[in-house]
Amino acid sequence: MAHVMPDLFKIDVKGHAITSARTEMVARGKVVTTDEPPERGGTDLFASPLETMLSSFLGCTNVIANYVAGLLKIELHGMELEICGHFDTRGVFGKAEIGTPFPVIELTVVLDTDASDKEIAELQRITGQKCPVSVLLRRAGCEIQENWVRK
Repeated sequence: MAHVMPDLFKIDVKGHAITSARTEMVARGKVVTTDEPPERGGTDLFASPLETMLSSFLGCTNVIANYVAGLLKIELHGMELEICGHFDTRGVFGKAEIGTPFPVIELTVVLDTDASDKEIAELQRITGQKCPVSVLLRRAGCEIQENWVRK
């Protein structure tokens, strides 16, 4: 039996600063910690907040792409994902007014599938429309350059 999701529900995360660069959050009882490299005052023990945000995009893409593949009757045997965010630091450091801190994000998805090129293109299109992280980033002005290919 499929799980029925409510139309709207809350996602609660609580956090506290361990240091000026390290934060520990708890979501559904699961601990998520972010840190910064030493040159930014951290200990480099965990991914940075921005790396975690980009990682969330990959995780969400995986979940939504598998959901959409099911709707489209596309069989996925595996998926490899890679992301590169081009971070414009000028806004953080007050050097310039910028539209978005990530003007370009490169997303590569390598699918282990027998799906046709047309089916992969449709999977990519619908996933981009449905993935909440993708939608947020696009509406924030990020240009997402996607490359979805067969393994």
